[in-house]
Amino acid sequence: MLVRMSKAEITGPRSALLPVLETIQRSEVLQIDPDIRQRIDDGSVPEIRPLALDGKTLAERLFLEDLNLKVDRLLALLPKVESRESFLSPSRAVNSIASVIGKHLEAAEERGRRQESLQAELATVDRHLMFLATVESLAPKGAKAAGMDFIGVEVRDPAALEQLTRVAGRVLLGTEVRTARAQDGSYIGLLTTEKELAAKLKAGLHENQIPEIGLPAYLEGLSLPDKLKAAQARRAALAGQVTDLEREGKEFAVAWRGLYENVRSWLQRRLSLLRTSASVYETDRCFVIYGWMPSAGVEGLRKSLVERHGDVVVVEEREILNKDLDEVPVALRNSPYFRPFELMVRLLPTPRYSSLDPTPFVGIFFPLFFGMILGDVGYGLLLLCASAVLVVAGRRKQRRTLRQVGQILFVAALYTIVFGVLYGEFFGDLGARLLGFETGWIDRRTSIMPMLYFALAVGAVHVLLGLSLGVFTAVKGHHRKEALFRLFTIVTLLCVVGLTASYLLPVGELFRKPLLMAILVATPVLLLTGGLLAPFELLRTLGNIVSYARIMAVGLASVLLAYVANSLAGAAGSIWVGVAVAVLLHAFNIVLGVFAPTVHALRLHYVEFFGKFIETGGRRYQPLTKVD
Repeated sequence: MLVRMSKAEITGPRSALLPVLETIQRSEVLQIDPDIRQRIDDGSVPEIRPLALDGKTLAERLFLEDLNLKVDRLLALLPKVESRESFLSPSRAVNSIASVIGKHLEAAEERGRRQESLQAELATVDRHLMFLATVESLAPKGAKAAGMDFIGVEVRDPAALEQLTRVAGRVLLGTEVRTARAQDGSYIGLLTTEKELAAKLKAGLHENQIPEIGLPAYLEGLSLPDKLKAAQARRAALAGQVTDLEREGKEFAVAWRGLYENVRSWLQRRLSLLRTSASVYETDRCFVIYGWMPSAGVEGLRKSLVERHGDVVVVEEREILNKDLDEVPVALRNSPYFRPFELMVRLLPTPRYSSLDPTPFVGIFFPLFFGMILGDVGYGLLLLCASAVLVVAGRRKQRRTLRQVGQILFVAALYTIVFGVLYGEFFGDLGARLLGFETGWIDRRTSIMPMLYFALAVGAVHVLLGLSLGVFTAVKGHHRKEALFRLFTIVTLLCVVGLTASYLLPVGELFRKPLLMAILVATPVLLLTGGLLAPFELLRTLGNIVSYARIMAVGLASVLLAYVANSLAGAAGSIWVGVAVAVLLHAFNIVLGVFAPTVHALRLHYVEFFGKFIETGGRRYQPLTKVD
């Protein structure tokens, strides 16, 4: 349900503004809204004006803003480790932190630059090692290597290997080209020639834009084995330097990160107060704060302010005017059963304060539609186990969304089991074959038309409920014409449904003429209240009801796939092959059985149901809290 909100006005002496804001911040109930003042036309405080910060407060804000940026930069550079718990008061440590953070930040940035430089050099050395190892595997050994020079070429495209061979042969006859694939997937070409002819070959490669793999100066003049050893020694030295820097950073983080995190939390709270002061009004002697808060919390905030600041701070509730309704922030508060379903409601734009909270209706109908579509006891039991895992994992990892998904799945699984009993399905007909699971109330494979009528009846109830809620919200928002249009739409739909049913009932002719007369009477009212598009809107609503046939269609596809899985398993020559086929197809079916009912059930809510009564465009309730 939507939380009932109050428009609050808080006044007090200007000197107590920041302490009062701190108390409001601790209470976490007031959403400050300076625009409320523009909608108050009683003229009770004509000399009121936006608050102007004095020089001292402005200087404090600039100082803290700069310090906060530096602390954020420093913490971003420090590794996340278990740091020492800081018992220093952050407010008292601010000046000390301000005096040392420059030095700490400079050291951390220098350490980061050095680590980045070393990592880049390590990557280069690794590349050289990979090249040298490849060359070593290709180069001739022993006496064959005497008097020879080796030129390495990296070839990214295998098709370029032929070009390399052709160019090498054209530049210098007798050049031997060997290739191997390096660890990163590229190709290394090794050109072997006599040392006195190497310069000519290199020049020819350069002219044909074939880059030679260059080695650093510290490897020049060394034999191939010595080059490999020198590169390995260089890598070990660089890795040691990186390790030393990482250890240095961790030691600093262990000693200082806890204090800096505490200071940052305090800075964010203090800056939140100073920034909020820009939304406050003042007179010559007083401050005035306007905002929204839950009506149930007004008295508690009033008591907290009086206890901390005395009777000089006054909290008053202002009347919410019609022009305020679009600006009232919206907060949802539901019972423990419905609370997880707020996750699905938050996927949509926030409803207006004059609208309704759709969460309870999602909590009732979503698992119902899910169970109607999937409807299998075996699948429902598996989903129960999966939901328990999600709930436990969400609680252990402190992930509220994961826990809510598990809770929603738990309810949907229970409905799946209930409808599975009604349909007589346990992994399709596997329960009937192996466990003697008796056929349920209706067999979905053969009762297609009854299932279709059932789905359409559920759709009619769901859509008519949405229209009824639309009448309520229209009356609540003082939209009488719209309320009348939705009311007569309900009457017309009921008449159309009754007229359709009259052709199926033995005594239907008795009701046919009165229903036709009612439709003829309602039609002019629909045109007057809904305009020329009223007939199209009525047809669209009828189409909404027809779209609930997807409940039957998707459910039928699921049960048929389960029966196919069991049939293929029985037709397999080997029992183990049959079990494997059945498990694979049932696993695929249950994956579809989770996603398809979820998507279609949500669509029936978002498109066919919510549009009948929800007015979007509301503002989320965001009270002033301890941290931004």
